[in-house]
Amino acid sequence: MWRSSQALVSAACVVVFLCVLSACVPSTQACNEAVCASLVSKCMLLKSCECNLMDKKNCTCCRDCHRCLAKLYTECCSCVGMCPENNLKDNTYRTSSVEELSDPIPELFNVLTEEEDPYLRWTTYTYPAHLDLLYFKPRGADLNLPTDMGSTEGHRMRHNGHHVIVDSTSNSMNCSVAYMTHCMSLDKCRMSCKSMGAARYRWFHEYGCCECIGSTCLDFGKGEALCLKCSATSVDDEDDEEADTNTHTEEDGNDGEDDDDEEIEVEDNGT
Repeated sequence: MWRSSQALVSAACVVVFLCVLSACVPSTQACNEAVCASLVSKCMLLKSCECNLMDKKNCTCCRDCHRCLAKLYTECCSCVGMCPENNLKDNTYRTSSVEELSDPIPELFNVLTEEEDPYLRWTTYTYPAHLDLLYFKPRGADLNLPTDMGSTEGHRMRHNGHHVIVDSTSNSMNCSVAYMTHCMSLDKCRMSCKSMGAARYRWFHEYGCCECIGSTCLDFGKGEALCLKCSATSVDDEDDEEADTNTHTEEDGNDGEDDDDEEIEVEDNGT
């Protein structure tokens, strides 16, 4: 009798959990009910996951919920609203592939990027190379990063397999990157950057924006897609232009058919 009552309580908890789940968890978040149902029901009964994430700096129950879900936290955190919203489009926009190119020609790249390209094949951005240190602060005994960014001491960091000294007060070393105007494939991006003498490249996964990076850059250039005609807006514009072109073509074809009908009518009247 006692076991049957316990089974009924467990079943009721699962039903309540599924009802709460369908009402509270957005459909965009993947909650594996088959795996998480019993465990999440247990955590809800223990009140371990009644967390309010409106204030992300003060999550008092996050630790208890993490311990309760244990090894299934990653799979089940979305069932209790503990996972950040997963914006797949934003992630795709920011993800990219990078690669070091063999035998770069710095002189060629500098000549091609020091002035605006007359054919607008690419757009050049130049900024001090030491600005990368403001966002990238590696740890290690071999690195000497002063706490005062205004210090005249050099910043020692690892680059291309060896350590380089970068003076944060000097503008003698600039990083130049070239964004190709139009979208292209990964292979074409590699070939284009190599033909320009670039040291490395970055290819953004969404829309195929290509960034060629000079040899003086300490990292893989700017981490955002800035190609002039390779973005969501430009793709939409091209689709609209293509649709307009197809519409005009169909109208022109219809006009031709009307003219033929008129000619036939004239011939019949003459007869």
